[in-house]
Amino acid sequence: MKKTETVSINIIVVLVMLVLIGTAYYFFSQYKKTQLLLNNPTLAAKEEVKKITDQLSKLMELPAKEEPIVVTVLDKKKLTGQDFFKRAENGDKVIVYSVSKKAILFRPSINKIIEVAPLNLGDTNQPVKIALYNGTTTVGMISSLEKELTGKVTNITIADKANAKKTDYEKTLVIDLSGKKSELAKQLATLLNAQVSKLPAGETAPKNTDLLVIIGADYKTSSASPTIVK
Repeated sequence: MKKTETVSINIIVVLVMLVLIGTAYYFFSQYKKTQLLLNNPTLAAKEEVKKITDQLSKLMELPAKEEPIVVTVLDKKKLTGQDFFKRAENGDKVIVYSVSKKAILFRPSINKIIEVAPLNLGDTNQPVKIALYNGTTTVGMISSLEKELTGKVTNITIADKANAKKTDYEKTLVIDLSGKKSELAKQLATLLNAQVSKLPAGETAPKNTDLLVIIGADYKTSSASPTIVK
């Protein structure tokens, strides 16, 4: 075999090895990244937000210096009756900018904005009456939530504030006391990363109130954590 042929073969072997090593490293990196996301839901949430907002920013100008909440539509049938969701499909993303009071319905599969609307609860002429209960032992939770809600959501009135009967609620709950505000309860739960619930046993429902929020230990001001519209 000629020397030049030997050199060529050696070069090919080296290139093949580099490709194999590079491929192996790529899949290893992807595996490690996946494991990291699975073990760190907050990081996974931020990755989701970044991915969606990067896509969306190429289609419209987004509020600056504000990280939104990203919500996934899983069952559009349960959103029937809400104008904002009338063209929604399963898999759509709802991007909520609570400070800027803007909600965007986005379809990543076709890279299209379906709807844009101001973040709003209830009828302009009839503000939604909300009661706040502190279901924890931490002082100041009601004040923090009241400040967040009145600063980020229009058409609401804080009708009552009190401590819950129990102080060991782990999850923040939103209860539709009127029996007629289920969709608004879902919207509020989405904003607060909370759960829609029935009135827990032992708790007393405040009078003349549409919605009750029982603050749990998980409460913090709205972040990037994704919730699911069901």
